[in-house]
Amino acid sequence: MSEQIGVMTRLKFLLAEKMFHSSVLRHSKLRHQWVMRLFKESANEGHLKALSIYGHLLYFRGISPLDKGQGVNYLLDAARQGDVKAQYQMGCIYEKGYGHLTRNSENAVRWFVRAAEQGHPLACRRMAKACNEGELGLAVNPDQCQYWEQKTRRSLEQANGMNLSLNL
Repeated sequence: MSEQIGVMTRLKFLLAEKMFHSSVLRHSKLRHQWVMRLFKESANEGHLKALSIYGHLLYFRGISPLDKGQGVNYLLDAARQGDVKAQYQMGCIYEKGYGHLTRNSENAVRWFVRAAEQGHPLACRRMAKACNEGELGLAVNPDQCQYWEQKTRRSLEQANGMNLSLNL
């Protein structure tokens, strides 16, 4: 996160995050609006994690196409700033296309690779599948497939802190 983010922005984000995960007044519409406002303000003030979370919430839980489109914009901004979850999601969005972002295999691969290189297990797995089956405009490449499968195993082991036997 940028050092330029102010203390108040950080506090707003922390409050929003705590309330989002809290069971207090879970079904309150007022609570939901307040949390979303805090996430939006934090995101608009440049808080990277807020950009990612708010973008995900709008894209996946937004009611209108406008909400979902704004979610894509927030995710794209977070992805450009290095958020690995947003990078993976942008790969998914470009793979299928959504709204103003048309289907684009080259951009999908670019975002999947960025996320996978940072150890995002789903991005690693997607790249392994694409290289194995010749998807996303890539040629079948057993060496690349093996590379991404190994990277998937390492990222899952690191995430779980143990050795896993996976049949990828």
